[in-house]
Amino acid sequence: MQKRKITKAVAVTLTTAMLVQPLEQTTFAAEAITTTTNVITQYSVDTQLELQDGIGIIPEGADESLVKEILGKALIKNADEVDLQSIEWEYSCEGTGKLGALTTNTAWGSINGFTSEKKIGFSKVTFTHKALSDNSDGTYSVRIAGTTTEVKFEKAAKLQTSIILKDNVSVALTYNEDLSVDYDRLLEEIFENTVDTDNTIPEGLTLSDITIEYYATAKTGAVGNLGRAWVPVEGGKVNGLEYPGLPEGEQRIRITYAGNEEYFKAQAETTLTVKGREESSFNVAEAPYKVDFKFSDATNYDYDATARVIYDAVIESVTPETVNYEDVVIKYNAGTDIIKNWQPLNTTDWTSTFTKFGPGNWTIQISWAGNREYKGTSVEVNVELNDNRLNSAVLCKENVTFTYNMDADVVKQQIFDNVIDWENSTLPDKDTLTIDDFTMEYYGENTVGGISGGVKQWAPIEGGTVNFLTYENLSAGEQKIRLTYKGNAQYRASQATEAAVTVAKAKVKVKVNSKTLYADETVTDMVTTNPADRFDIYTVYTGVSSNVNLGVYLELPEKYTSTAVLKLLDPVMEKIYGKTFSQMMQDGVTVGELREIFNTQELLDILDKLNIDTGILGQIMTIINKMPSVADGIRVGFGTPNRAGVYNVTTITDSKNYNTGLGVGILRLKMRTKGVKLNWNEQIQGKMTESEALEFDFGATVSYEGNTDIVQDNVRYLYSGFTSKGKIYSSTTTAPTQAGRYVVTVVTVGGNYQAAPITRTFQITK
Repeated sequence: MQKRKITKAVAVTLTTAMLVQPLEQTTFAAEAITTTTNVITQYSVDTQLELQDGIGIIPEGADESLVKEILGKALIKNADEVDLQSIEWEYSCEGTGKLGALTTNTAWGSINGFTSEKKIGFSKVTFTHKALSDNSDGTYSVRIAGTTTEVKFEKAAKLQTSIILKDNVSVALTYNEDLSVDYDRLLEEIFENTVDTDNTIPEGLTLSDITIEYYATAKTGAVGNLGRAWVPVEGGKVNGLEYPGLPEGEQRIRITYAGNEEYFKAQAETTLTVKGREESSFNVAEAPYKVDFKFSDATNYDYDATARVIYDAVIESVTPETVNYEDVVIKYNAGTDIIKNWQPLNTTDWTSTFTKFGPGNWTIQISWAGNREYKGTSVEVNVELNDNRLNSAVLCKENVTFTYNMDADVVKQQIFDNVIDWENSTLPDKDTLTIDDFTMEYYGENTVGGISGGVKQWAPIEGGTVNFLTYENLSAGEQKIRLTYKGNAQYRASQATEAAVTVAKAKVKVKVNSKTLYADETVTDMVTTNPADRFDIYTVYTGVSSNVNLGVYLELPEKYTSTAVLKLLDPVMEKIYGKTFSQMMQDGVTVGELREIFNTQELLDILDKLNIDTGILGQIMTIINKMPSVADGIRVGFGTPNRAGVYNVTTITDSKNYNTGLGVGILRLKMRTKGVKLNWNEQIQGKMTESEALEFDFGATVSYEGNTDIVQDNVRYLYSGFTSKGKIYSSTTTAPTQAGRYVVTVVTVGGNYQAAPITRTFQITK
């Protein structure tokens, strides 16, 4: 293998191999040296010294012991056998006199600095010589003090670096378990195979000492030399462009040593071959490929089973042989030939999918992601998927009648049991099916706030939203239904089949829960129905109030107070009777007026549109007419009774899905006595004059627990006494104003609040 050396001025400890003649193994006597500051004492060296030229770095200001160690290691070949601190060195250097650079003298002296003398003209000049550590970089003559044998010492700022790279190197990409490149291991491979560490200076160079880059092309934006740069082996962003990791093929790499205090920076380039994983491949069977679609249940495809039969039909073998069906991914093109959109067979991501997978011709992609040894691979083929299940058909019986039920599942079960002609239909066994295997619809009209909307279309039996319109559940009456079998793993879905059916009204039980309440309490929850479906509930209260007056009240369903209904009723009633329906409910009407209203054709037409059985109005009038002493002049109030008394309660339920229900009960409304008081409006202070009597308030106010904001029409008065002329005075309406002596008694009669009577006497003077 060839080796290539690239040398830079880099910090490395490098000694030349220049040997001098070895000195004799003798005891040296120090020679006299012409200096005025250094006197070399006698000493001995017992080891033969082998001197050589050398290079070394002496930091500025280094002390004597460090300089001795550096010189010894650089200039004495067998330095490890010598006590370096025992050797005194001297060197030849230029000194300066008083006139600086104008007067110089080269002389030998201690490496620690010295002075020398020289006669210039008639004067003797003293020259100062710096210590070797403080002198400039360069080559100096050096000898051991007391000897004359010289060697050359090169004092350098930093030492030279030499990075040696090998040629014809190849490395292989290694991968983690997730198939990402293991760049840490790749860097180690490049370093171990490319850098000649045995010949590289400095010695002991490691991966952590260098930076490895490769000359890369950006993923996008590369034009000519633009988009080319030295980047880390793992890639990344450089100058705003994104670069990939080191790819396969011939690649230029650059190794950079940053240098340190001792060695200079160096950089070297080479080309290496990057090898990837082995190629993998699918070996496909001969086309065409025809596959039967697999189904898991009534409505769902078995995507896993379908994928398996596609794989078995297309793939004969795989390289490597260890790859099997469980290792591959199968997708279909949900887009077009131009704009492909690969999706899993069972995708539900319709935001990015154009076509749902099912029977038909499809472009199928079979792919394997690869592993740490082999690259991934994929193949695209055209596959025809067929639905080879049996055809199904639903036939229906004619003139079927079943009863309405508020539970849609009960209705569906009746259709399942009674409408489907099981003997003549092409379906799986009845025992294997349920109502959930069918789509059941009816042809109905939408509703808006309980009012018919006028738009008919097919809607679910249980009702719901269809094309943004609201539909109620299947109601009683002559109806048209539509049935579709959803299909299963053996049978295809059927065509929709229509049938005419009759939905009979169901029965309802109505219970009136008799109650006893105070007259000022709200009457609620008196009526319960079985079943607890939605009903229009009309309640008639007839009875005698605490004032012994006949009371008639009519409580209408809530829909009569809805804005939508009142918009229909108010203008009709106002046009005919001069008052809106809203005003009538507030003011009340007479029995005669109610009878006339219930016979108004315009009202009947509106009620019919509201799906209200107008026949119920006649039943209400029948109930009212059965009251004793009933007359057209008796007033009917709308709502619940608000006067103490005893009332018969008759409730009628109305629904298009149920026969009319009837319930009766009793409502007792009690007067309040506890906490009820009568209090004078104004206190009498002894006597009063006739003029004061004219302005005086003789009345009293009834209160309940301090509240006077209650009805006062049941307060009654009795004034009695004698005038000053001896005449008897008695009145239930007018207080006396003439002179005399009187007594007034105040009581409550009937009403909702009963207080104890109060009495007081008073005198009126002239």
